[in-house]
Amino acid sequence: MKRSLRTLLVLALALAVATTGVFADTIGASFNKINISVNGTMTAVSGESFVRTTGDVPYSILYKGTTYLPLAKVCEFVGKAVSWDGDTRTVFIENPASPMPAPAPSDAAPGSHQDVTIDCVFDSLTIAVNGQTFARPGTQFDRGGGQMVPYSLLYRGTTYLPLAAVCQIVGKDISWDGANYIAAVKDRALLSTYGRTEVPDFGQLCGLPLSEETTEDDIMVYNYYQYTETDRAGRESEDLQRYVGYLFEAGYRFSLEDSRAIMGSETTTLYAYRNEDTRRVVVIGIARVEDLSLVTVSYTK
Repeated sequence: MKRSLRTLLVLALALAVATTGVFADTIGASFNKINISVNGTMTAVSGESFVRTTGDVPYSILYKGTTYLPLAKVCEFVGKAVSWDGDTRTVFIENPASPMPAPAPSDAAPGSHQDVTIDCVFDSLTIAVNGQTFARPGTQFDRGGGQMVPYSLLYRGTTYLPLAAVCQIVGKDISWDGANYIAAVKDRALLSTYGRTEVPDFGQLCGLPLSEETTEDDIMVYNYYQYTETDRAGRESEDLQRYVGYLFEAGYRFSLEDSRAIMGSETTTLYAYRNEDTRRVVVIGIARVEDLSLVTVSYTK
């Protein structure tokens, strides 16, 4: 099995994202119902509008139980830089060149929210985070239990993204206080790293020990975590998504070039991330072979 898994780390992977059609619709939603807390600081309060030079728009839109914030604000709250390519209608969310200042506390007085019926456009954008495309036009966000909601809303010229989705991707924790309608964003606790590397330790994240397949050679380390017959069985994809957030926080970007140098099979999907400062490449993926379900985290020495 080790030979077959290593072979998967040296040949080509093709990436695809399933999409559905882009559409506009009339929806029922709530404006400015949500209070937003970032690391203990209340950065937006109920009733507060988002001030733009072209006119005020809602600070938050609550739709199907999902909190949407303007693109610029959600990126500010998670400490990421954002840019826009109008020709391709692509939003780029990246690690900033230097840490961004903490969001300022809101100086608005709490007010009442509005229950409204609005016209907006769903899922009209491509959203790329640290080089990896997470949504194309028509892609929806699974907020849990198979409940699908729009990945983006376009309302009065302002793009809104679901706060939970962005937190999930970039490695922030989010909690919900339903009694007070507070969505709380927090930095995640740091993970230990493998040996003397800066690569976050997947084992600490998932709570599983290394499997017997773990090994290394002159240039690569191969860490495998066995999920079969453990309390984490079936949660491999969830753990890998959380781990991607830690990689992004550690300065890694998704590398399509490196991923294309890896082979995928019907039972294995592998993705590569590169740190441009250290030149280290990390490969992660799920392998299902010989009645085992494994997660692999391999990285260059």
